[in-house]
Amino acid sequence: MSSNQREIQRRDKRAQKERKTKRIIWIILIVIIAILVVMKVFEVNVNSVKDRFTDEEGKFSISEGVENTNFPYYLDSSENVTVRNINNKLGIMTPTTFTVLNSADAKVEYTFDHGYSNPVLVSSGIYTLIYDQGQSNYRLDTVSSSVYAETMENSILCCDITKNGTAAIATTSTSKLCEVNVYNKSLSNICHLEISEGYIIDIAINDGATRLACAVVSSEGGNFINKVYVYDVNKEANISVTELPQGSLADLNYTSKSLFAVGDTYLGVIKGDKNYHDVYEQGQIVTQHYTYTPAGELVIAFGSYNNSTENTIALVKPSGKVKSELSFDGMIKDISASSNMVSVLTGNEINGIVLTSGEVKETHETDDSAKTICRIGSTVYVQRQSVIDKSGSYDS
Repeated sequence: MSSNQREIQRRDKRAQKERKTKRIIWIILIVIIAILVVMKVFEVNVNSVKDRFTDEEGKFSISEGVENTNFPYYLDSSENVTVRNINNKLGIMTPTTFTVLNSADAKVEYTFDHGYSNPVLVSSGIYTLIYDQGQSNYRLDTVSSSVYAETMENSILCCDITKNGTAAIATTSTSKLCEVNVYNKSLSNICHLEISEGYIIDIAINDGATRLACAVVSSEGGNFINKVYVYDVNKEANISVTELPQGSLADLNYTSKSLFAVGDTYLGVIKGDKNYHDVYEQGQIVTQHYTYTPAGELVIAFGSYNNSTENTIALVKPSGKVKSELSFDGMIKDISASSNMVSVLTGNEINGIVLTSGEVKETHETDDSAKTICRIGSTVYVQRQSVIDKSGSYDS
């Protein structure tokens, strides 16, 4: 090949490269112009895009624009879902599964199929107890592993659990009306009680596993009577019997100093294992929702009738003293509390309210698909049908 031919080939190759480079440059320019037009039409802030894709030193970084999270988290059901704060993690029970999520990024830390037909969840500290109400199976787990799974001889009525994994199981009985067995996390039976006074409708055990309270319903003179029997766990002996006001009992819950009795139309505390004190007398309230702060204080929302749109949210100390009362306009679907904030779900928004002052710190819009909320620290998680997502971060 002559030197002239080689020179001609080199010039042709350079020309092809230049034409290819120009095409690439024109394509890039066209894409940039198209992006700018779209951003202009949809009023996208260029600076916000720049901020999203730059790090703290102002350098371009793709990773800065990608949120490392699995939210929204998709559930296997939209009905009968329980969402609970379990040691600052999200505990989620559906009709078929139980899952523990890291509350920061929704990564699954522990999950299993429970296989129960009527599952009920109770929790304390790192422990969860799920039982098949009306059947005989139950299981104890931590936030990361299984402790045990057991079967009772009789049908389970209700259960409670302490922070150290001690479980109180109330069942029907073959010899009496009901019985209660208390097991430590090693499955040693530390207390057995037989109840003949009536049927157990709720049970509570204190964190030290020294006191056990059973709410029992019986019929006297044609009327249903609710009484609370308090037992010494170590001695397996009854300490006191307290009659509750007329109405349905919604919750029995031990605190460090007393026992809350939350009714549908009343609220009271049992002090010293025996003395009942009214916080709100029977008929004074109609309970809408209730929850507890990490310190064991009760947050209760009530009105003057069911589905009331003029409500009061009260913070009640374990002593029974009302610490604060806040007026709230609107029908309340759910509430969830941190140490000093309560989140309130209505039909179209979630309000974050300071418990002591009533100040609304932040409001997030939602819709009627939101069913329940769970507040962990400064973040609120909302269940919308078969999805769990973050609603927003409030100052805690």
